[in-house]
Amino acid sequence: MEKIITTVNLREQNVSPKKARLVMNMIRMRPATRALEILQTTNKKSADLALSLLKSGIDAAKKKDFKEEELVVCESLVNEGRKMKRMFIRARGRSTGYVKKMSHFKISLGKISDFKKEDKKVNKKNSAKEVAETPKVKTGNKKVAQNG
Repeated sequence: MEKIITTVNLREQNVSPKKARLVMNMIRMRPATRALEILQTTNKKSADLALSLLKSGIDAAKKKDFKEEELVVCESLVNEGRKMKRMFIRARGRSTGYVKKMSHFKISLGKISDFKKEDKKVNKKNSAKEVAETPKVKTGNKKVAQNG
């Protein structure tokens, strides 16, 4: 099991979860230094929020005597927060409702060496299974492996 060093949360932010997930998916399973570069060059409101959250997580890990180079973003989530109901004023005395959505951000940092060991184990198992599970299709007299 991977070892999570620190977890940081940012709650009730005025960004829709769908838009925020686009940014958080870019930094998942990346080294912390690379994730900082990605967030600094991304031109989105949720990137600024995630950047401040990631910096906070890195500082918390430094207090636990970990270096910035050995950290990896092992978990980056955006959950749905509260919803605010609002109204558009329309013609002829009518109105139409809409919902402003909020988001909860969560980033967990782990040690990079723990993840490299797990990836090697998973890759060995998956590659053997893929070779064994490749179906053979007969076309004429030749046997052809079909990618599924």
